[in-house]
Amino acid sequence: MGNLLQNDIQLSDQARELHTKMLSKGPSVMFTQSELREQSGISSLSDLMTIVQELLDKNLIKLVKQNNELKFQGVDIFEAQKKSAMSAEEALVYSYIEASGREGIWTKTIKAKTNLHQHVVLKCLKSLESQRYVKSVKSVKYPTRKIYMLYNLQPSIDVTGGPWFTDSELDVEFINSLLTIVWRFASDRTFPNGYKNFSGASDAKEVLYAPNVKNYSTTQEILDFIIASQVVNVELTTANIRSLCDVLVYDDKLEKVYHDCYRVTLESVLQMTQYGGADSNSDEKDFSIFDYFNVIAPSQNDKEAVYFDEWTL
Repeated sequence: MGNLLQNDIQLSDQARELHTKMLSKGPSVMFTQSELREQSGISSLSDLMTIVQELLDKNLIKLVKQNNELKFQGVDIFEAQKKSAMSAEEALVYSYIEASGREGIWTKTIKAKTNLHQHVVLKCLKSLESQRYVKSVKSVKYPTRKIYMLYNLQPSIDVTGGPWFTDSELDVEFINSLLTIVWRFASDRTFPNGYKNFSGASDAKEVLYAPNVKNYSTTQEILDFIIASQVVNVELTTANIRSLCDVLVYDDKLEKVYHDCYRVTLESVLQMTQYGGADSNSDEKDFSIFDYFNVIAPSQNDKEAVYFDEWTL
């Protein structure tokens, strides 16, 4: 029992060896009783439980209930030391906050689970927060509740509302900026050569793109463009981009071609480029979807052309 693990935590050789083997598998790996017996090489259940109890007393193992089965998880030495320095009440409050993970836990729930007086709970939270062991976060779902979680964890999307929220408030300006970026990127893919893609004949009924030309953008391409452009400082996913595209589809600015594949509608291009207000004799000028004031409207005869909105692949 006099063997030194590190930093003044003393363990027997068998307990130290078992703890090392558990952590070597990964800090989040959990073990059943039979798996612990295999890791330790101890056949006697009573001898194994003696070692496990030794590690539990030093906060180097914690019990986790998973799928109605009790499992054992190794605890890092520094985490164990942190808990050892806490009072019994603080350790109890901390254990429930730790178990809540990235969802966090409401102060009222902590009081109910610990059965501690409200004053004691608040005192423990204040102490743990001052030592940066835990932190309070705002919840989008429950804005009036004070939610606590471990200091080093990032709140889940259910708590923060995802990238669309800033300080628990819907960031409309940020969303609108992203909608514009998505639309511009998709429009540049849909009409890379602008109005030169359409026939100028009065009886024109076809689009001058070949049917096999890819004129749509995927959510992954849009996401890659946004990441490469470094226009946002939050992490986005293809699901986030899909949500933005769905908003644009609802506003008739995009249309869905396939799953996660979108192209702009002609109506949105005409609206954004102030169609009809430019010199109709200047349709040979280069088209740029990113330059609103350089876009020249096509001739009136082109109104009979069949545009991409009407063209189904």
